[in-house]
Amino acid sequence: MSIFKRLALVLTAVVMSLPLYCCAEKEEDASDSSSAEVSDSASESEVSEESSEESSAAAYVQQDIPQEYDGSEIDDACAQTISRYFTAIMNQEYEEYEATLDPYYLQVYDDWLDGNFGYGMETSFETMHQSLMDAASVDEEGNAITVEKVTITKIALSPAEPTEEESDINEAIDTYLASYDSAIGEGFTEELKKQCDEVIAVRFTMTADCDGTERDILTDMELLMTVTDGEYRILG
Repeated sequence: MSIFKRLALVLTAVVMSLPLYCCAEKEEDASDSSSAEVSDSASESEVSEESSEESSAAAYVQQDIPQEYDGSEIDDACAQTISRYFTAIMNQEYEEYEATLDPYYLQVYDDWLDGNFGYGMETSFETMHQSLMDAASVDEEGNAITVEKVTITKIALSPAEPTEEESDINEAIDTYLASYDSAIGEGFTEELKKQCDEVIAVRFTMTADCDGTERDILTDMELLMTVTDGEYRILG
């Protein structure tokens, strides 16, 4: 793949589609409001309450996520950051999640989301949580299933590798970063690289216990990370 098959790439696309979908939905609601009956409003309220109850059924407590990696290629500090990142997403702890992100990326991307869509990283973060839950709610055959409890049991880590079309992994990284330049504005990649020692890519497969059944819910995905003085931070 010339552009990473990354969790953040998929999630960003989902998040960026939200304002358009919500806007269209509101316009439809407004056009029908003059003919709506009181009973319809009551029904909508009941549906909303039911949806809230269904969401609360997916409650869980995710502890630090076990990692599997070769210490000669992925070091402990890198693995620990990734564990904290996904633990925070699963527990819906935004401040913990924020602490795992590259600070320059966080500032620029948060401002860009707010300026273009009227919401920031915290809304994006909630969508990431739901996307993980959705990934756990699809079986091996691709069929949707109901899952009430999800606990990540392992993340297997390895360095990302270039495809046959790429000379090295740095080419793949630069290709992906170029998508940020196109969306956020030219100069993002240049400034990011000034503020860190290097940008790396880590591949992972996530395994989870889904209501007692253990299976891979994300396979061969990749995360971009910055490294500064031995400290790892995530772009995503």
